[in-house]
Amino acid sequence: MTDLKTEQVLFSSREYVQRVATFLQEVSGWCRDHELMVEYGAVTLREELVAPYEAASLKISKDAASLAKLVPVASRVIGAQGRVDLVGRLARHPLLYYFENGLTLWTKNEADEKPASSAPKRKYLGADGEGWYWIEAGIRRPKLVNKSLFLDLLTDVSDYEF
Repeated sequence: MTDLKTEQVLFSSREYVQRVATFLQEVSGWCRDHELMVEYGAVTLREELVAPYEAASLKISKDAASLAKLVPVASRVIGAQGRVDLVGRLARHPLLYYFENGLTLWTKNEADEKPASSAPKRKYLGADGEGWYWIEAGIRRPKLVNKSLFLDLLTDVSDYEF
């Protein structure tokens, strides 16, 4: 018999795998629009309190030269609901998943000892919609990853100009 906390972690991991797959499909379209090749793969993730699981990854290349990879990192990270890294030979950019209403914080219900959801609270200003965000180190304001931003980040990690 699994406890409530374990069930929540398993649900979180399944949601994360689906979010990553959806994001990689979107990125694949952006890459193909610019005649880049994409190749799907998978990575095994090992997180505390959950059995190892697989999530999709994506390799991006041009003319057989590898430009970058999108690699899933974790379904549970501090301050977000998942992380994927864009990794190239020059740099690495973490992309974090935020919900429109911010994080859902879990507190213990003292009456029955079961976790209870508190009111959602926005963790970062500027994360106005649900999706994958990049946070510029100097400014600390999340930017929703769209095609234009993704291509800029891809250029930064790979030195490939569009």
